[in-house]
Amino acid sequence: MLNHDKQIKIFLQQLLNHSINEVVISPGSRSTPLVKNILLNKKLFNLHLVLDERSAGYFALGKSKISNKPTILVCTSGTATLNYSPSIAEAFYSKIPLIVITADRPMHYRDTASNQTLNQNNIYSNNINWFYDIPITNEVNFVSNIAYKAVYLSNNAPKGPVHINWQFEEPFTDGDLQTLISTPKESVTQDKEFKLNSDEIDNLLPMVENKNGLILVGSHSYDNNHIINLSKVINWPIIADPLSNLRNSKNYKDNVIVDSGDLIYRTKNPKLTPDTIIHIGALPVSKFICNNLENVKNHIFIEPSHRISHGFFNMSLHINSPIKSIVKAIENKISKRSNNKWKDYFKKINVRTRLGIEKHLYGIKEISYKAKIIESLPKDSIFISGNSLPIRILDIVLNKSEDVKFLGNRGLSGIDGNISIAAGISSSTSSPVFLDLGDLAFAHDIGGLITAKRNAKNLTIFVNNNKGGQIFNLLPQSKDLKDIYEKWFITPHEKINISDLAKSFECNYFNPNNEKEIIEIVMKKLTKNINIIELNLDKTDYTQYNSYIKKAIDSINFEE
Repeated sequence: MLNHDKQIKIFLQQLLNHSINEVVISPGSRSTPLVKNILLNKKLFNLHLVLDERSAGYFALGKSKISNKPTILVCTSGTATLNYSPSIAEAFYSKIPLIVITADRPMHYRDTASNQTLNQNNIYSNNINWFYDIPITNEVNFVSNIAYKAVYLSNNAPKGPVHINWQFEEPFTDGDLQTLISTPKESVTQDKEFKLNSDEIDNLLPMVENKNGLILVGSHSYDNNHIINLSKVINWPIIADPLSNLRNSKNYKDNVIVDSGDLIYRTKNPKLTPDTIIHIGALPVSKFICNNLENVKNHIFIEPSHRISHGFFNMSLHINSPIKSIVKAIENKISKRSNNKWKDYFKKINVRTRLGIEKHLYGIKEISYKAKIIESLPKDSIFISGNSLPIRILDIVLNKSEDVKFLGNRGLSGIDGNISIAAGISSSTSSPVFLDLGDLAFAHDIGGLITAKRNAKNLTIFVNNNKGGQIFNLLPQSKDLKDIYEKWFITPHEKINISDLAKSFECNYFNPNNEKEIIEIVMKKLTKNINIIELNLDKTDYTQYNSYIKKAIDSINFEE
């Protein structure tokens, strides 16, 4: 039995011991030792073959988004490793666990111009939690520790990708292999109930008690019930980002969920400025919320690691205890207000803003279409929002949804890899999965359709065909650069036919002409094959988009 086979057996056994068994493999020669050992034990692993490493990385990221534990990525050496880079960066900034294993040639081939030899030593260094370069060696037992560290350092706060670069020399196999056993042990994820110490409570209470405050919640990994309980204890409204999954109708009862913060905070109104903000999770999609609240006196961050999303804010206090522990620690120390004009005010303003949105913004076809789509989604489905315009429009229209989980990729907010991520999510759940993205994002990941056809279970893709990147029409520089803006920024794609693409990939294709047809398709015509729904939208809506927004804001009465 070859030494590298002995090492791999120990490594894989350690992963199985901690219930890490989701594996995404891209084909190649140098990774043969890893792949042959995994395939020998394929009954113990959930295996996926993805041809393109760029797509594979995003696919694995999607799987880890659902499982909340590391997915294993395996590829060969050379440029294959570089194709993982975008998804690894997104995973790092989104705090998504991955275990990336790149095969490599022996170290002595580096810097010799040997074929397919790239210096893979810590090539993802800025975007990973940990790296280890496994050399050619007769030692074997040390890899058990490497595997344990890979699981531990990817799966604990802050979660994220780790990279194992494994050097292999020929021969890759001698036919002598051994099978593994499945003996799951206790998870290495830290899941302890940390309590606030007395100093943290002493610092927290003066910034919370009898203060006008807001709980600002972005995308996060906490239990939303605990956030709701926190809002009840301190009696504050919640500014809920669309990816917080707090805009579920059940959360509005006896709470103030502000779901129109993007429009509300486009105004410089001192009545909307709190004394204290408790920030949970990622930064919100809306830059207007961030910019308008950056000078608030007290900023409290709840985050279980050092990776705090405070890019727009000063930091008054960082608490890494679970929200449940915070509630327990302060619920008997906070005096209840007999009335709360502050909370009631935000409830009124949110209602008024929603009326303004419906009156003035539903004239934009993409907004009205999106509202109908969300209303029509089946119960327990998953809705993935692409970046650029789709996530901003979701922020505007999402209001009191019914048992739908909303996901996005706001770590670096790129438009790449969307179809591959959705395919990874769909492969990991029996729920219907819906992906909403722009036409350019769709074109950017056409290869992801191969991944989706091979692996997705129940995936529907909405393609908002507005003839290019219309978000650029919303930016102020569009007025100053008219001569070059259409070709070099909007980048229309008249020669790409989405219907023909769908046909070539044997996907179901729909092209509704109105809201009624959209609803009928979503509710009655979708199958478990890949469904592509092309929404033809009006370019003129986007040149007038900001004026629609202004009308909606001007219609809001901010008086108490």
